[in-house]
Amino acid sequence: PASLDVPFKATMAVIPTPWNARTELLEIGIKGDVPPATARAPENLTFLIDTSGSMDEPNKLPLLKRAFGLLVDHLHADDTVSIVTYAGSAGVALKPTKATDRAAILGALDQMDAGGSTDGVDGIALAYKVNAEAKAAGSVNRVILATDGDFNVGISEPDALKSYIRTQRDTGIFL
Repeated sequence: PASLDVPFKATMAVIPTPWNARTELLEIGIKGDVPPATARAPENLTFLIDTSGSMDEPNKLPLLKRAFGLLVDHLHADDTVSIVTYAGSAGVALKPTKATDRAAILGALDQMDAGGSTDGVDGIALAYKVNAEAKAAGSVNRVILATDGDFNVGISEPDALKSYIRTQRDTGIFL
């Protein structure tokens, strides 16, 4: 786009089909405005990933692992990543690690397998704890939850979960 007045622009091209001379391909491209990079506060991210049995499908845990890997590519050197997983119980898959240690982060993601029940509440509690330990002055603190469904172990009452998350938000850590 030439200006912010037009948020995206489409382009089209018709090209011959390489495998069939009697047909053509229509290529459509859409490009949105890319805001300029600005200075931002360091990010303290905790990936909270559901590794329960229901995540054992190609479009679930494997897709999440790839998506988080792509996110790591866009982090800054002063950002921190930790990974908490949960299934039948919660565990720390990666202690707080600088985003520059991409190999450690991707290695932890690669080691994840799906199986078990869904103890999401213990996962959330552990993710907040891990994130709080890595919290630094001026940092943006986030727990990024990736799940396909319900919590079937521990607190399952939506209002109790909302209250817990609200309490954590008041400490400066957002879900």
